Formats: sequence, C-alpha cells, structure tokens
Amino acid sequence: LLHPVTSTACTMLSRVSKGLARPGSRLLSGAAGSEKLAMVGSGNFGSALVRILGQNALRHDIFDNEVKLYVYEEMIDGKPLTEIINETNENVKYLKGAKFTPNVKAVPDLAEAVKGATMVCFCLPHQFLKPLMPTIKESVAPGAKVLSAIKGIDFDDNGVVLISDLLRQGLNADCSVLMGANVANDMASDQFCETTIGYKDAKNGELFKLAFDAPALKVGTVPDTVGVELCGALKNIVAIGAGYSDGLGYGGNTKAALIRIGLKEMIKFCKMFYPTAGIDDDTFLESCGVADLITTCFGGR
Repeated sequence: LLHPVTSTACTMLSRVSKGLARPGSRLLSGAAGSEKLAMVGSGNFGSALVRILGQNALRHDIFDNEVKLYVYEEMIDGKPLTEIINETNENVKYLKGAKFTPNVKAVPDLAEAVKGATMVCFCLPHQFLKPLMPTIKESVAPGAKVLSAIKGIDFDDNGVVLISDLLRQGLNADCSVLMGANVANDMASDQFCETTIGYKDAKNGELFKLAFDAPALKVGTVPDTVGVELCGALKNIVAIGAGYSDGLGYGGNTKAALIRIGLKEMIKFCKMFYPTAGIDDDTFLESCGVADLITTCFGGR
C-alpha cells in the first residue's frame, strides 16, 4: 500500500517470477534460475539481509534456489559456526533467534561461496575487503554484478574513496549500493522498514530490488550510487554527536537540532567532494538519507 510498483522493468521481472508465493513455497529441488546469489559477510546486518535473499530465491523463479553465505569461520562452544548455521538455519552468534530458509548455505571457503555467482552482495567491515577481491574475481561468473551494503568510506593519498569504486575496480563489475534505515535486529523480527538501492545500470538495480524487496522490507531505487553510499557513511558521524547529546543528558530538542544541522552538512559534504557525480537532492529524502539518519541517532546501537 505504501509503495506501489512503479518500475516497468521490475514489473516485467515479477511477471516471470512467483512473486505472490510465500517464502519457502518453491521446492528446493526445483529448476535453477539464471541468477545465482551469494553474500560475502555474515555479521549482524549481513545475516539480516541474507535471510531475505534466501526467501526471495525461493519466491522468484529467476533466482537459483541456493544462496551461499561466506562466513569467516569461528568456533562456538567447540563447534564451527558454519556447521551450526547449516544445522539450525540460524546465525547464533550474530543474529540469534532469526531463522534462515534452508536454502541458505554457510560456507567457510570464499572461493566456494562465490563460485559461479552472478549477483554478489557485500556486507562486511570495509578494511577486510581488499584482500578478498582477487579470489572473488577468479571465482564469480563472467559478467557478475555486485552490490555493496558496506557503510563506510576509504581514503587514499588523493582523499575520499568510495567502497563501490573499490569493488568496481577490483572486480571489473557493475556495482549497486544498498543503504537505509535498517537496524538488523528489527529486520530479524520482520518489523516493517524501507531501504534504498542506488544503481548505475538500471537493469541490475531492478534485479537487486527483486532480490531484496519483501513484505517487511520495501525497496526504493534511485540512479545515484554516490549519494546513497555517502549517506550511509556520513550519518554515523552525526550519530556520534547525538550520542554525546544523550550522554550529556540533553533532550529531544537538542538532538533534533543536531540531526537537522547534520543533514545539511551531509549534503554539503557530498556536493563539495563529488560536485560532478550527479547527486540528487531527493536522495537525501530517501530511506538512505533522513530515515537512516533518524534511526541511527535514536534507535541504533
């Protein structure tokens, strides 16, 4: 009701999918779809996202049934975390109590996790990304497209470096970006929320929308990867200020002022450092902008 489908491309994709089926309704032994999904990163937010990917892989015929999740192996009470996930369909360390569909398979070997994948999503601390990319590039399907849900930015001698640009250059792939007001623990209990996917290639943007859009997660798309990505990183700086305000015992009026001023400074930063990137003012009114800023300042960790 809140978000009627407005995209012709997404509508066409949905017509060839079982968009009205319930999660898990497609048989696991069914014919494989043309798009194979993989998630690199199994922390709190990555686990919340792959839970949705698993449901949608079964809901839409365009996707292969199996969704592989790369997990950095850890021992939990003497047992490998990947083994626990595959036996219980739950990431007991990072998203306890939230069940995956059985088609989500945790894999400790990176090359195996992304082998033949046509759509690879990333959700891990960005400082661990660069060493992984050579292995990923060798293992994914030719022409694979990627999506970054990594909230942060990098730096080099010339200044700011976007994570999406690292992925584009390191993998020679088109990269979309997902950011929004998405507190993982709320998502795990299917509380309604929104998110934003920024894209450069419209077809790939709509494919990733189909992969993530769900009854409790409504996905909006914008042709603005830079604006979406910077919002996801910069809102954390404003949230630190909101935390200071809380610690000093100030109330909602003070925090509201911080959020308002912070949003203006986010916009100014984007326009100053990326003046020719085509950042749209409307992007700041999407879930990746003001909504993510609000939930991080009031309800985030």
